[in-house]
Amino acid sequence: MKQIKHTLAALLYILPSIGLALALPEVAGFDPKLAILAGLICCFIGMELHAAVARGFERRQVRLELAELTGVAAGLSRELDQAARRIVELEQRVEHETTERMERIFSEIRVIESLVKRLAETREAPPMPVPSQLIGAPALQARLAKEFAAPEPDISTLSDAELLETIRRSLEANRVDLYLQPIVGLPQRKVRYYEGLSRLRSERGALIMPRDYMRVAEPAGMMPTVDNILLFRCIQVVRKLAQRNKNAGVFCNISAFSLLDADFFPQFVEYMQHNQDLAQHLIFEFSQQTVNGMGPIEEESLRALADLGFRFSMDQVTHLKINATELHDRNFRFMKISAATLIDGDHSSSDIHAADIREVLRRNGIQLIVDKIETEREVVDVLDLNVEYGQGYLFGEPKPVREEVTRQSIDAAIAAAA
Repeated sequence: MKQIKHTLAALLYILPSIGLALALPEVAGFDPKLAILAGLICCFIGMELHAAVARGFERRQVRLELAELTGVAAGLSRELDQAARRIVELEQRVEHETTERMERIFSEIRVIESLVKRLAETREAPPMPVPSQLIGAPALQARLAKEFAAPEPDISTLSDAELLETIRRSLEANRVDLYLQPIVGLPQRKVRYYEGLSRLRSERGALIMPRDYMRVAEPAGMMPTVDNILLFRCIQVVRKLAQRNKNAGVFCNISAFSLLDADFFPQFVEYMQHNQDLAQHLIFEFSQQTVNGMGPIEEESLRALADLGFRFSMDQVTHLKINATELHDRNFRFMKISAATLIDGDHSSSDIHAADIREVLRRNGIQLIVDKIETEREVVDVLDLNVEYGQGYLFGEPKPVREEVTRQSIDAAIAAAA
């Protein structure tokens, strides 16, 4: 197209120049040579004008292209700057997340090391006295034959020494399960929270309940180890639950043994410091006896968790001599009272009447949960007191959330617990 335009422009001055050279001799009587010279001069002038106009157009086009290229270059420069900033931000974020993740892992490793050390110390401790009927080669042979050939005996039939060894092996092999029991809103009975209940399993799967292991673990000095390992296990499973269900809220028990453990608890607080995102999912629970018996060490441990944003609950309430304002100041936001204590308990020496307890707690930012509800009649009595939350076998028994269940579907486990 450009070549055609130049050809047409050239014809505009070539043809008139030829015509001029031919017409001058005929019309004006010019010498043919002078006429040809005049035609050539006109042609050269046309050529110069054509070249000047063409250069002007080309310069204008070049300027436009340069302006366009400049804009493109400026855009590329901006994009490069943005890309560089994003790379820097990404590097900083990756570095921060990596550092945070490593700190979390290291804090978890330190907690595990503390638990392993404590468990090793309990194993090195002098064993509990073995009943005389187990002493001797025949008894030992019978015991070995029974252990390897016969089904595992009932936990209740084990001697204290056997039960203690079973507990040790369960902890060492991480046979610790978390059971979830729903806490429902009343009267709709919609699941609002869960309580985490830890259980030990023997080598062949028999459950070891707290009432079984506490009886022998406490005299043997193992209770701090048992309690700390169960607490740490609860935290691990709650993290997995929270990853699948952002609205999950789990109550996890802490005993006085953990609060007083100078080796474990500071490392546990450091571990929770790197897991502050669990604060909205985890409510630490203490018995009324533990709360009322707290000394300076326990109070300091409690403050350390409260400073990280974790909320507390008081359960196993046996009397209503309660200072709700003080509990709120210590970051207690929930209180569990059994249906039997609230409805049928003797409150003659209590500071608060049972009918007023819910309102007193509400004014102090504490939610009342009535647990151990087993019958519909108890539900009616609880609703008469305007209680908003209930827990008990009537609404759902504890269901296990084990590792294999966690890997397949945490949501299915939560649905089963409901």
